[in-house]
Amino acid sequence: MKAYQTAVIEREELKLIGFSIIESLNHVLQSKIVGALREGLAQRLNEIENRIGTGIYLIQIYPQDGQWTPDVPFQHVIAFEVSSIDKIPTGMINHTVPPGRFIKIVHKGLESQIAATYNFINNTYGGRPIDIEYWNDIHTLESEEGLIDIYIPAQ
Repeated sequence: MKAYQTAVIEREELKLIGFSIIESLNHVLQSKIVGALREGLAQRLNEIENRIGTGIYLIQIYPQDGQWTPDVPFQHVIAFEVSSIDKIPTGMINHTVPPGRFIKIVHKGLESQIAATYNFINNTYGGRPIDIEYWNDIHTLESEEGLIDIYIPAQ
């Protein structure tokens, strides 16, 4: 079994501007829509005022009834962090994640193999209302050395 780096951290409020869709995991994997939105967002990064860095976040917000399966639609937010939300570019949304205590798990390797990391998370920590992924460099996601930070709420 693969070993994972984990840490419990306090996160500040996270202000985001980007795209949002509501789709099932199976549809996202089949259509590759999150990857397309990620690429589209990267091409429009100069339109986002007050942007902090060039890393991109994926926020996955699951149904509150806890009845999630890979066929149940849920919200995906693909966005850049901003210091303040003053102007939202055409076709984009803003989203805020409240501050809180999170467990940080680092996925190392190909993004296409991230399911193994989520299996570890699900088996170790169980269900949760939200996952936060941070892609520091989207051009290294399919590299053996690629890193994706995943944050889940700490109980």
